Amino acid sequence: MNPMLRTLRPLLVGALAIALVAAASGCHWFKHKSEYAASKEDRPLEVPPDLDRPDTSGSTALPALASGTVNSASTLRATDVLVSGSSATELYPKIGAALQGIAGVTINGRAEGLSSYDVSYQGQNFLVRAQDSQGGSRLMALSADGRLLNAGPAADLLKLVRAKL
Repeated sequence: MNPMLRTLRPLLVGALAIALVAAASGCHWFKHKSEYAASKEDRPLEVPPDLDRPDTSGSTALPALASGTVNSASTLRATDVLVSGSSATELYPKIGAALQGIAGVTINGRAEGLSSYDVSYQGQNFLVRAQDSQGGSRLMALSADGRLLNAGPAADLLKLVRAKL
């Protein structure tokens, strides 16, 4: 074999290996940063000032409240039970104690996270629930489909609970 090929072969293999490594590693010799750094596509997005908020000029205005608050005595129904100064979580155990002290009430379930009791009274099943309201808590009775119960056994039970609170 030719002695010249013997000495060139390792050099060619080494040069080829270096070229492959440099090409595969994304060598900075082949890239020019100044060309892509100035491109328009790389700039941050600019939102025009009139497009950063929705136009609410044509929205419905809220009516002004009449004198007094929403929970004033004149707007309450006979079945509403308001306890001022306590939250629904504070009122929850008091409601449970009141329900246990009323004859004919069966507590079927409790949901402390919702401040509600599933009760049976005079043949009707419903939820007795405390809900935070302005300046206190509101006690209400809800049917299985979520309607507010203002008459019948639910209203009677709320009157009895109101007397015990």
